[in-house]
Amino acid sequence: MTDPPKAILRLASHKDTTKRLQSLGVCHRCLIRIAGETNPTVLRNASSIMALHMTILSGDKKVDNLDGDPGKNGVYDVADVCPCCFGLLQESFTSLAFLTRIQHHVQQNGYTLRTFWCSLTAPNGADIRSRIFDEYWDESAEKISGRLAVKDAWKAVVTPVLTGFFGTRWVGHEGLEINLAVENAQMDGKECEALTAKYPQSFQEKRGPDGKMKRIVTRHSLEKVLASMRSYDFNLLFPFPPRPLTVPSTLVQITCIPCSVFVAGRYLKYSRTVSQTPWFIEEERKGDASVEEMICARLEAAFQAESSRFMASGREDIDVLMLGEGRPFGVELIGAKYAGLTELEMAKVEVQINESHKDIEVKYLSVVERSDMTIIKTGEEDKTKTYSALCSMRELVTPEDLRQINELTTLQIKQKTPVRVLHRRANAERLRRVFDFSAEPIAGKPHHFRLTMKTQAGTYVKEFIHSDFGRTAPSVSALLRKEVECEELDVLAVDLVWPPGRSAFSLN
Repeated sequence: MTDPPKAILRLASHKDTTKRLQSLGVCHRCLIRIAGETNPTVLRNASSIMALHMTILSGDKKVDNLDGDPGKNGVYDVADVCPCCFGLLQESFTSLAFLTRIQHHVQQNGYTLRTFWCSLTAPNGADIRSRIFDEYWDESAEKISGRLAVKDAWKAVVTPVLTGFFGTRWVGHEGLEINLAVENAQMDGKECEALTAKYPQSFQEKRGPDGKMKRIVTRHSLEKVLASMRSYDFNLLFPFPPRPLTVPSTLVQITCIPCSVFVAGRYLKYSRTVSQTPWFIEEERKGDASVEEMICARLEAAFQAESSRFMASGREDIDVLMLGEGRPFGVELIGAKYAGLTELEMAKVEVQINESHKDIEVKYLSVVERSDMTIIKTGEEDKTKTYSALCSMRELVTPEDLRQINELTTLQIKQKTPVRVLHRRANAERLRRVFDFSAEPIAGKPHHFRLTMKTQAGTYVKEFIHSDFGRTAPSVSALLRKEVECEELDVLAVDLVWPPGRSAFSLN
């Protein structure tokens, strides 16, 4: 015989307390939970483990049957609902038949899962009731630290079954949330009323449907008050044992709360009349459309999402093209029924977007984790971007002009907030770097030249060219001592490995 778990030894060591709990109808799982068991395997197999270790040798002493009922072969089972867990840890809420109901509900409503987790909406006063039993053990037997809550014990029991059903992982609070609402007709909230009367300042007062003011007990406020109560005060307010339960608890509702799904990709923009996000000035739309709308509409449909939130690694002005390998972007699909698509399905979504809109193109669409989305926004000022600008001058462009630019290595510039955005951004001065200059003449256009350069992210490139009335210094205009304008600007590269997992080589 294997060594018994510590909880079994504690139950045997404190026989009087154990028998008292059993006489009140406390179920096996609650017994070993109260005695400090946290091992999911032991909790799942509580009855069989207790039956196996009914005779425990401790030195030369033989410990009596824990149940005190030899006729049941050491297996204790009560007909009524457990007064401690209100039946949550008993067969009615842990059996294959019950868990199959959860599986069918999820599948019938069309949800797919990458990960999932379960939450419980328990009857009023459930936490108080279980603590009454915990306090009784701590006072009459031995104090237990790190004891599992009833809800956590239930999760430990059902996790392997549900993960097997869904073929995926139960991960913290990530993925599809499956909420189970459990009620018990005899748990009418009397315990909560005692708390609101004792600590009225801890519960917010609101007017009820009858027009009378009432203290509202939320889960947060209840947990906060219980955590602050000393054992002595708790036991005075809630003496042991609590009222018995003879009516079984019932599952009244299963609610699936879809998770957010995160899609990463890169977009190219081929139009100078398409903005990155919807652009309105005084309720008047500017531009023909937006990158965000064209991408998100298709993704929402593909994932059956309720809504979406678009984010990108920087933004280009409406009249600036995004070329090369495109700009990294991410979309949070809120309330998505589909937690993921296959590579083939994602490729089809790419094709749908690209064939529907000539002004944009998307690449490398893939589902990523929530944590990956921080990559887009972190280290903003450390990223570099490559630009190509069509520049013009009143004078003829001379070889000397081009030579002066091409001999530049790295410039540290000071930029004040551009005049064109002062109405929506604070006036501030920022330092930026510009480097890797290349200036080339344009055949047939003696007043124009093509300027390519790399810049630190956040650089106002147009202003670096024309100086913005001297608010950017130095500038191309100042260096050449000529008025230089930026007629067209294109972004050639945003140096960020994205989506995560793609090699830098694959983006060249």
